[in-house]
Amino acid sequence: MSSAAGDVVQRIAFITPEFLTEPQASGGIANYVAKMATALSTRGLEVEVFVPSTGSGTLGYHGVRVERVPTERSIVSRAVTRVVGWIVGPRSGLIMNLMNARRLAAAVERRHGERPFDAIQSSNHNLTGAFVRHTNGRVHLVRISTSRRLYDAPGGRRNAWMGRVVELCDVRSLRRADVVYAPSTFLAEHFNRTYGLDVRVVRPPAELGGTPATADPASLPKRYLVHFGSLGSRKGTDTIAAALERAWQREPGLQMVWVGPIAQDALAAFRAAWGPRSEQVLVLGLLEKAQLYRVLQGAVASVLPSRIDNLPNTVIESLALGIPVIGSDGASIDELVEHGASGWLVPIGDVDALAEAMVVAWRGEADWLGPGFTPPARLEEMRPDRAVQAFLELVSQTKSEAGA
Repeated sequence: MSSAAGDVVQRIAFITPEFLTEPQASGGIANYVAKMATALSTRGLEVEVFVPSTGSGTLGYHGVRVERVPTERSIVSRAVTRVVGWIVGPRSGLIMNLMNARRLAAAVERRHGERPFDAIQSSNHNLTGAFVRHTNGRVHLVRISTSRRLYDAPGGRRNAWMGRVVELCDVRSLRRADVVYAPSTFLAEHFNRTYGLDVRVVRPPAELGGTPATADPASLPKRYLVHFGSLGSRKGTDTIAAALERAWQREPGLQMVWVGPIAQDALAAFRAAWGPRSEQVLVLGLLEKAQLYRVLQGAVASVLPSRIDNLPNTVIESLALGIPVIGSDGASIDELVEHGASGWLVPIGDVDALAEAMVVAWRGEADWLGPGFTPPARLEEMRPDRAVQAFLELVSQTKSEAGA
């Protein structure tokens, strides 16, 4: 790396709650770490990833060393988690997350003793950086990817009070870090406003995780809208389900393809409400990236009306492939989609507005479809080379301020 930032920083560790080497680990954090880690490695830096795993040992991932740190599985830890679960319900995972965070920190320190790191980046999700030590010559960055206070209600979670406890633990960990950043202004402003933190904004690389497959993964409709990702209430899946019923009143032939994991009881309820038209929604479940991109390429538009989000990969991938997005006016999607140019923004949870946008897209009446699609300016800022440079500048500036 020839830049000044690259000269200051040569070895970086990523502590992450998920990574693409692990089964079913295809979420936004896993994709971000994979893209940033490989982009840094390609540019000559030494990058290592530490991830909790049911396996163990090390492996390679596109030039990146990945250490799989065994998750806590002792009888005592499982017993404590079970007892706490009886008391606090679904947030009992906090105990196990803290135990795994301690294991991750210990693994990083062992490796640091062998080959010192210039910087460690952890995620605030699952408190993965809670036990990272302050060490001379090394800085600790935390990337914010979630907020329990914002996410719990739209995601349908109960025990909101326990979510606040988790977030307070999270904030305590954030205050100990050398610098904190988020990919979206939306989430950065929440932590700054609510807790008086100084959260920076550093955009992720707008890079696809592979190339589209050459063959369809299933028998697809000739024309369709697509909804994909981790399907559920937070992602607006139920809003789409309701909007479809209204859209079909005007466009009976409208068809959709859904890609991603979804709760089967929720899907059954949607299909019951749709009746005979349920056959017009093809649900493919989780697909490999190449197959997903193949489906995405063939869509008229993506429908991604999240209630709460954090610069979602689904929107980035759609725009990168030239597919317009019908999304939420807020929840960070408005930081990506330019209304009327690269898609259409509707108020969060507004079923009628969403149905209208879907009908307009299906009829081909929107200026932002096909040849009228204009890539948003934000994608230029998020080009891999620029995203990497912004990240390295944050690291080197933090090292300079810390005297590391």
